[in-house]
Amino acid sequence: MKETKMNITIEFFQRDLIQAIGAGIYEISVHKNGDSSVLYIGESVFVLARCASHMYQLDKNPEYFGFTPKTIRDSSVTIKFRLLEKVNKNDLRKKREKELIKEKAPLSQSGISDYQKSVEDKISALESFLNSNFTNV
Repeated sequence: MKETKMNITIEFFQRDLIQAIGAGIYEISVHKNGDSSVLYIGESVFVLARCASHMYQLDKNPEYFGFTPKTIRDSSVTIKFRLLEKVNKNDLRKKREKELIKEKAPLSQSGISDYQKSVEDKISALESFLNSNFTNV
């Protein structure tokens, strides 16, 4: 299997690293040429560790969030991880996560609960954002 080299920029909890140590709801967004879109919304009892796991998955399998071997090497793309809300109670956190997914319509999620889209649909949604963004420059 050929190794894919990531060349995108990653901003990992720039402003809220300490807050992300605990429980809460987080957002992963994609940015290119001043435009952005929500890629994924999740929740965890340990946000920082969960998002480190997401980064590991992204490095090993770019399709995890809809990247291809070409788009994962695009140095004009930035992925930002940020804490949206601190929520300690499990049931409230899951409920709020679903509300935010419905409200923000992340590119990689189906909108049905917290389910992910198929790999093909994730790639299509992300490429559509990256390409429409490219033509607006």
